Amino acid sequence: MSKAKRVRRLDFDLLRVASMAAVVYLHTAADGLRQSEHMALWHLSNLLSALAVAAVPLFFMLSGALLLGSDKTDDPAYLLRRRLPRVAVPGLCWSLLVVVGVWLTQGGEAALLKFVNLPAISVLTPYWFLYALIPMYLLSPLLKRMTDHLEERHWRYLLGLWVVVTLAINQLSGFLPDPWYALLRENATLNVSVLEGYLGYFLLGAWLERLEKPPERRILLAVALGSWAVIALGTWIVFLATGTYGEQFATYRGVCTMALSASLFLLFKDLFRGRRSGRVVVLLSACSFGVYLAHPMAIAAIRGLLGGALSIPAQLAVWLLSLIGCVLGTVLVSSVPGLCFLATGQRFRDACRESNVFALLRLRRGKPGGKRLAGKPPESQQK
Repeated sequence: MSKAKRVRRLDFDLLRVASMAAVVYLHTAADGLRQSEHMALWHLSNLLSALAVAAVPLFFMLSGALLLGSDKTDDPAYLLRRRLPRVAVPGLCWSLLVVVGVWLTQGGEAALLKFVNLPAISVLTPYWFLYALIPMYLLSPLLKRMTDHLEERHWRYLLGLWVVVTLAINQLSGFLPDPWYALLRENATLNVSVLEGYLGYFLLGAWLERLEKPPERRILLAVALGSWAVIALGTWIVFLATGTYGEQFATYRGVCTMALSASLFLLFKDLFRGRRSGRVVVLLSACSFGVYLAHPMAIAAIRGLLGGALSIPAQLAVWLLSLIGCVLGTVLVSSVPGLCFLATGQRFRDACRESNVFALLRLRRGKPGGKRLAGKPPESQQK
């Protein structure tokens, strides 16, 4: 019997595209949230960031759902030969590019300091994501073997332990001053918050993907809207009380963010169940990792060109120009065989089929999106 044709899932691709845009906005809005002179800008930044905060957890959840749902994950050799380089090589290349930029602008001593600390400290703040994702990839063959044999009660215990001991305690600790903060500080010798709690999102994505009876759509929508409202309103209350932006409600390692991310994951799955991605969605989704790696530099460059003004039009302009510029840049770089893998983690032949100039210029008519699919997602969607 022939294997079912592998096609890209629309729900996963749309989640990746939305998360890509949200991550770029989060880092664009950072300056607007950390000032108190332009309150209209602050409120817009808070409202949109309270929703966009789900982006990074969703990236982890998508990786968990795809990797732990793939039979190939069971093979450590396949991981080391094929999967891990797709994340580690571009991450290293972009990090070294930043080090070179520091050398040219700040001198050799500053660049050397960045380089020697690279194994422990990311050269750019957004690159912390790689330092959590790469260990998850390394553990994925073991996690695959474990999760394939977990009963539902064990899934609930594992994720419940993560929610209570990691997310709830971390969220509550953000509201306690010293010395009371010590009551909820995680124990250094009995610490189940592996990888600062982000591994839980990896496992959560795998569990939600296997969930046979998810909540009804109206319940998921209520949870998503409620979590969004709590994060936005809570952040505003913290701002009124302290005069500064605080992440007690918007922390990735919090129950509110987890509820928002999980409900959005299931909502997209419910809305687009069984449908395959169209060519535009595939292109944008395939560009997401390259955009993630490039967007900090793009934001800095565009802010420099626009003068760094703090206003709603300026912020939205920086966000849109950074997002569009990074997508176009990723498409162009993916069109160069020698640079494609180094910059994006995509094999050149995959990029020619999905996300570079040659993909855009293909004469063969692509099948329209929105049709029902069969089979598993292709390997190119599993990064």
